[in-house]
Amino acid sequence: MRNPVYRLNVGIITMEADPWELEKNFERLEKYTREAVNRRADLVIAPEAILDGYAYGADPEAEFKELVSIAQKIPDGQYLQKGSKLAKELKIYFIFGFLQISNNKLYNSVVMFDPEGEIVSIYSKVHPKNESFITPGEELKVTDTPFGKIGFLICSDRGVTDNFSTLGVQGVQIIFLPMDGAGGTENIDALRYKAMDNHCWIVVANTWSCALISPQGEIISQRYECECVTLQRIDVHSHLAEETETQVPNESSSDSISEPRRKFLARRPDLYKPLIESPGENAYFDSKGQPTEKEIKSRKSWKNSLRKKKR
Repeated sequence: MRNPVYRLNVGIITMEADPWELEKNFERLEKYTREAVNRRADLVIAPEAILDGYAYGADPEAEFKELVSIAQKIPDGQYLQKGSKLAKELKIYFIFGFLQISNNKLYNSVVMFDPEGEIVSIYSKVHPKNESFITPGEELKVTDTPFGKIGFLICSDRGVTDNFSTLGVQGVQIIFLPMDGAGGTENIDALRYKAMDNHCWIVVANTWSCALISPQGEIISQRYECECVTLQRIDVHSHLAEETETQVPNESSSDSISEPRRKFLARRPDLYKPLIESPGENAYFDSKGQPTEKEIKSRKSWKNSLRKKKR
């Protein structure tokens, strides 16, 4: 692993992509990425589905075969290769959303490249609400990087508190949250409490807004503007230095943890069985994570509402 990074200049791209226009979208993405690097960004993050313009959620006439034709395979997809080359050329960490295909299934995913152009992490949206033909992701994990443990959520994933808790209990320090369209000031206010509860930074990259929230719930940056780049510095470990670190009894000093994270040691797993049981007949996803009949109907209703808007 690379040497530890204690300060991270994060460039957040705010950009609305056009459905199906992969080449045009990537050209604009590259332009904004270079702008961010010219302003000394170490890491650049773009919104959800920035490559394909959220075609499966924005176009009511989207068909499976059409979506397959623009989906990217890991790691050899044409635009993943372009993203890798750009990250390596600019020597940055690079995050953007794309439509992934694997085993003939489609996923709403996000990729992170390191400054060598290697893939650090891939994450697939676990709550693809109203997204035609999209299979839910199957894991919530953290990844070790030189600037700490990171995790991802995508847009509507933020609406389920357990998603944040699952990352928090794994020691996540930064959650990157690419979005497409939804959200506003009330969204950022809600995320403040998620940051405090899980003691982590949250970086929001939306098509029309962006935000950076500290582990104390402080809004470091909040901007509502399209087609721009926002640059903000994260002092990755500064919040840890300000806290009292408490050593766990009978453990070495290397196992000491910060006081806010001690709450995770007080958990009672024996009481949490109801949290992992299916919500029942009204659930949108079944016990295996697949869309239920209710979710399928919701997707059809969403398509019909989009058709009406286009008339």
